[in-house]
Formats: sequence, structure tokens, C-alpha cells
Amino acid sequence: MDAMITGEDEGGVGLSIIDNNDVENLISVDFDGEITYHEQDGYPDNVSKRTDAGNEHVSQARRFAKWHVYRERGYDTLDAGNNPDRILASLLALARLSEAEFDEHFGDLQRQIESHYDGSTVDLPFPDADPDDVIVYRKDVYVQPDPTGYEPPLLEQYLGHFDGESDSPVMPAKDTLDTSEFDALEAEIEAVSAMHYLHTDGLGNEQTERGEDPLERESDATIELVPFDPEEIGSFHHYVVSHLAYQIRDGFLLMGVKPPVAFRKAGWGKYRAFHRQKFKPQYENYWDATATIQSWEPKVP
Repeated sequence: MDAMITGEDEGGVGLSIIDNNDVENLISVDFDGEITYHEQDGYPDNVSKRTDAGNEHVSQARRFAKWHVYRERGYDTLDAGNNPDRILASLLALARLSEAEFDEHFGDLQRQIESHYDGSTVDLPFPDADPDDVIVYRKDVYVQPDPTGYEPPLLEQYLGHFDGESDSPVMPAKDTLDTSEFDALEAEIEAVSAMHYLHTDGLGNEQTERGEDPLERESDATIELVPFDPEEIGSFHHYVVSHLAYQIRDGFLLMGVKPPVAFRKAGWGKYRAFHRQKFKPQYENYWDATATIQSWEPKVP
């Protein structure tokens, strides 16, 4: 992916994006992240006439355009829950929680997931849902200070602590996070939402139920987990922190970009990213912690 800003006016920012298929995409992004113009001549204009690969190249270009405007001009153009700086701040804040503090904020989520495996009744807000259907449990995370206010950007500061190639860890150990070298990367939990639910029956029918939102602003990150056997992991706390790292990985992959070295590891990230990785030809099964990843570079089918 390659990007060049071609202009800016009161309507937003114009860009030329060369996608991974070497197709030029002329895109305009307004200051809130809405795509107001997109022209390209490498794929049919009619979405239904494009291949899956073509549709995903177009989507990657649009996501990358929003990221480039955010990073180069500082406008808040990224969709809620998809800003790597905000997700990273949430990761750091969660990693630093004591076990008691973590349980206070996320114990309900842990117990809900465990209920799928411990023989107890699975409490769901959908009368027609089967616990064996696809259920996604979500909790929004709000952090302070503003994760977009760091200079250099939070993600760039964090990546400065990593060397090496794809065998680098997905995140530093908790005792490393507590040392002075990360003091400048301050982030703490401001609030955590009640549980949100998504249910799909496997036939394309989805229903959602939102819990209470504690603040009148968009969250910085959203934990979104499907049920898994707790016996397969050592620490739920570490699992959730790693899950946020996988979300950052997914954000870059879905922009058509190789993730930074610190985030090249397979595991469960974003639910929508799982769908794309499973069904779009550009991706491997990055969501599967048991997968052997051949390349961290999104493919050009």
C-alpha cells in the first residue's frame, strides 16, 4: 500500500492510494472519517460484479486512506474501536491492572465465558439463542489521558522498545510493562461498560443487545470474545491483553499492511476481522492461535 495526500480543503483530505494490486484509488476523506469520494479503474464500479478479492482491495484502500489522514494530519478519521493508538492505550492500562482490579472490571466477562463449559446455565438476553450458536461478548474500554495526544504517537513510542523479526513477543511481560522505560506511556482505565452481546444463528441473522454505556463518548477499545474453554489458557487476564494486541494486528492487516513486528502473532482479535480472514483470499487464518502463518503480508490473489 502506498499513499499520497493530494490536497485538503474545507470538505476534507484528498488522497491517491496505490493498493496492493497496483490499482490507483482516488479517495476523499472528511474530517470525521467519512469517505465522500472514491474512484478507481481497476475493478467494476458495481460491488456485486467485483470478485471477493476486488472488493477487499477496495475496502483495504479505504481503510488505509483513513489511517494515513489520521497519522499525517491528526484528524480523528478512524472508526471507533479501530484506532491502534487507542487500542494500545487500553492494552497498557489493562496489563497494569492488579488481579483484583482486573476482576472488578472484567470478572463478569470471565464468568460468562466459563458458564459455557462448567455445566451451569448460560444466561443470554436472546430467547431464541442456543449457547452453541456464535455468541460474541463485548465490553467497551475507556482510558485516560487521550491516547491520541502523545507526541511521538503512542504506537511509535511503544514499537521503539522492540527489535528483531516475527519471533518477537506479542507484548512485553507484565513486569517489563511496570518498569520505568514505559513510564512515559501512561494509560489508565477511566471506565468499562456493561456487557454487550451479539448472536448469530449461522444463517446470516444477527441480533445485538447493548449494556449500559458509562460515558457519553466513544470508547477507546472493545473487548470482543467468543466462548472458549478456559482450561486452554493459563491466565484470563493475559488472554484479554493479548486479544487487544491481536486487534491491532487485525487493523493493519485489513488496511493491506504488514503488521508491526510486535504484533505478528496468531490469536483471536476482532470478530469482523475473523470473518474477513476466514473468507477473503488476501488473508491467512491469523485468528487461529494454532495456525502456522506463512506470511504476515496480505496476499494479492
